This record gives sequence, C-alpha cells and structure tokens, in this order.
Amino acid sequence: MQLPIPSHCPNTNFIYFILSLLISINLCTKTESTSTSCNEGYSFSKMGRNITHCKKLGTLKAEFGWNYHGRVHDFPNNRSSTLVDIFFSAPPVGATGWVAWGLNPRKPFMAGTRALIGFKHPNGSMHLETYNITIDTKRGCQLSSSAIEVEVNDKNITYSADSGFLTIIATLSLPQEYNISKLNLVWQVGSVKDSMPQMHDDTLKNFDSAETIDLSSGKSTSVRHRLHYHRTAHGVLSIVGWGTLVPIGAITARYFKEFPVKFCGWYPLHVSCQISGYLIGSTGWVIGIYLGSSSRYYDFTTHRDFGIIIFTFSTLQVLALFVRPKKGDDHLRYWNIYHHLLGYTLIVLITINIFKGINILRPEKIWKWTYMGLVSVLAFVVISLEVFTWIKFVKCKRLNHRP
Repeated sequence: MQLPIPSHCPNTNFIYFILSLLISINLCTKTESTSTSCNEGYSFSKMGRNITHCKKLGTLKAEFGWNYHGRVHDFPNNRSSTLVDIFFSAPPVGATGWVAWGLNPRKPFMAGTRALIGFKHPNGSMHLETYNITIDTKRGCQLSSSAIEVEVNDKNITYSADSGFLTIIATLSLPQEYNISKLNLVWQVGSVKDSMPQMHDDTLKNFDSAETIDLSSGKSTSVRHRLHYHRTAHGVLSIVGWGTLVPIGAITARYFKEFPVKFCGWYPLHVSCQISGYLIGSTGWVIGIYLGSSSRYYDFTTHRDFGIIIFTFSTLQVLALFVRPKKGDDHLRYWNIYHHLLGYTLIVLITINIFKGINILRPEKIWKWTYMGLVSVLAFVVISLEVFTWIKFVKCKRLNHRP
C-alpha cells in the first residue's frame, strides 16, 4: 500500500541542524593537549627531582612527568635506544589498590602493553614489578609479573599520605620499535586481593586511559578526546530520534485518531514523527556501531543488544506502515494489534536503553536530569490524555444508556 504524503513534514531547518552537527563532529574528532610546567599542582613535584615535562592525564586523576634524554647508542651491540625518566602518579582504589603505567609499541590499547604495576601491602611495604598485558589478561586470566623487552632501571614506588597518590618512578631504555614522537601510553588503577592485582572496573574512564604522546614536544592525543564527539552525537541523536519523536508519533496515533480528540491530520503527523524519528535514531545507531567497532577490547553487551533490538523493531514498524491494510480489510484488526504491541514494547526498550547509555557515558548530571524531565513530560501528557479518554468514555456511555 502506498503511503499518503505527510502534510506535516519535519522542519527543513531541523534536518540541516542535524547534518551540521554530524559535519562538525567529523571536523572535531582529533583533540590535542600539551605538557605544562611541573609546578606544585603535581603530586610528584615535592620529590626534589628535576622534571622537565608534566601533564595531567585525561582519566583517573592520573599525572605523568618525564625527562627525555634522547637516543643512546650501544656500539658493542650495534643498537640504539631512547633514554627516558618517567614519573607516574594516581590515586589507587582503596588503601591497598594498585596503579599501573605502561607503553604499547603498536596501539593505545591495554592488550600488548608492557607495564609497571605497583601497590602497597597492608603491612606498609611496597611492591613494583614489570608485566606483559595480553589479550588473555582482558579475558580474566591471572596476571603474573614477567620480564619485558624495555630495560627498566632505578624503579621505585612511593606513597603520599597527604595526596593519597602512589607514584611510580623509573628510567627506561626504549628499543627502536618505540617511536618517541608517537608513544602510546596506557595507565590504570584497580584493587588487590591476596597480593594479586585484580581486574579494573568496567567503566569508560578505565577504558579511555590511554594517550599517544610526543615526548620531545609534549603534545598528545587521547582516546577519550577522539571518541568524545562521536559518543555525544550518538547520545543526542538517540534521545531526539528514538526517545522523543517516536513516542510523540505513538501519542498522536493513540489519542488523536478518533477518540478522545479527532484530528484529521493525525496520520500524516504520526508518519512524519515515526519516519523522522527512525532516520535520526538510526543515524545515532550507526554511530554506536562505529563506537563498538572502535572499542575492540571492551564492549557494553546489554546496551549493544538493546540497541540492535530497537533498530530491528523500529525497522519493522516503519515497514509496517507500507503494508497497512485498507479500512474494512479483515486483517486490519490483527495488523493494529501487532503494530500497537510492537510500538509500546519499542518505547519501553528505548527508555531503558537511553538510561543505560547515560549511565555508561556518565556525562554531566544535566544530561540525565534533562532526559528524566523529557520522560516525565511525555508521561504526564500520556496520563492526562488517558484520564481524559476514560472520563469522556464514561460520559458517552452514560448518555447512550439514557432512556
């Protein structure tokens, strides 16, 4: 069946706004930061060490300082290496939690990182060892200390009771495979059980704890900055498309078709909201798929699965508009039951998944309160119209039964 052309088409300026948003996001996907002077704002500044570069890392309140000594050539073995002093500080998880800092010669990911992991024992003694972080570590295999190809000298770890930070100090000789202009830093914090480091928390701030840095200039690009704009676009488009337009389309069909209020343009408005909501929401869903593919070493399974179900149900709802039986057709009753049941289920799943996404992203509280306000307004409208429907229904029934 061919759909009538909606008389209430989405505002052209609104579509332009969405396109402009996506273009600006693509233009802003790379954000750089630079190192600063090592003043008293850093936990390791009171150690009395001469540190030439310092910077606040993007997550976990971590700090990083370094001295870059340049390349050193080992003539007897005919090889060269890069000499670097590193200072890394972060607050551990609990009094005996661990902190870790490492380098990945390939990409800014956990798997493949050569790390220094340290923690404080309950008796006050300190522990600092080298570790190879592999894909098996991500899968939950027990982490054990091991030798790494990076030569580590003068390693030490200290704890500051004033700041609550653990500080890892070491001098590294980096092999040639480590490009100092694009050095992949990875850091992390977690808990300790029976003197063994446990898996860190599954939050974005943990997964985003990586940067690519130029040791000579101090400029860096973080994973968090690179994905921040895509995550924001994913959230905004999902809330506008799935979370706003789709429910408004359902409200239009439920309360303005014939009863309690008859609105002749209800169907074009319903179709416009459903199709525009589907297109905008699907755009957010595609960005979500991209975010999932960019996060090879972690995923949010429930949020992802709900998203796939929402996209599938929404596609079925839109396709159902094109095969809607004509008025008077025997199959119209069954089509209506299917369309309504799937639509209400879809709205419930959308609401749950948007809240799940907000809890994953953990943005400013205004995001959560704004969406809660939107849900509250829509719920108030639905409840008000439902009450009005029943009042009008009861009055009409009484009038029909009068002698």
